[in-house]
Amino acid sequence: MLSFPTNVFFVPFAIFLMIMLVDLVFNIVESVAPDVDFFDAENIPGAGLLLPPILSKVPLMVALCVSFFIGTILSFYLNQGLAAVSEASWMIVIEVVSIPVTAYLALWISAWLLKPLAPLFDRKKSFAKVDFIGLKARVHSSAVNQTRGEVVVHHQGNEFLLDARAIEPETSMEYGDEVIIVSQDKTTNHYIVAKNS
Repeated sequence: MLSFPTNVFFVPFAIFLMIMLVDLVFNIVESVAPDVDFFDAENIPGAGLLLPPILSKVPLMVALCVSFFIGTILSFYLNQGLAAVSEASWMIVIEVVSIPVTAYLALWISAWLLKPLAPLFDRKKSFAKVDFIGLKARVHSSAVNQTRGEVVVHHQGNEFLLDARAIEPETSMEYGDEVIIVSQDKTTNHYIVAKNS
């Protein structure tokens, strides 16, 4: 693994693997750079030819680890094949030329392997959005009025506790009453409810 050209891929793989394992325990990368995107392959012109776009959708350490691991495997077997063909000194030129080719193949193979994992790391889809407007709910607090209150919504097997306010001042809604969510106040992030008659 430490012979040339395999060491070009194995040494960075070992370093990135150690960083990734330490990061799993201590969360170093996330605390140092929480919202930094190291590269955005979708906004680079011609990036589809140079860099597989799927690698920008997984964490950087995972992409680097898998890419250098695949590069290590490819480089090792290519080195073994070249050693079986000839032991001549001019083979060093072929080994040097094979490094960028191996790196490019490793990127594409790792992108193919990581493609099923990309949805797991998509931050835009990590939290489901539920539209509560029009759903029925039950009063969870002692009462719901124009200043305070809570309601519970059961939606697709999940239970949501929401801050609620009454739509009309004279309406009294007490614990256990069924209500309908009419709208949401975006500024205070509470829901306006009306008694279900």
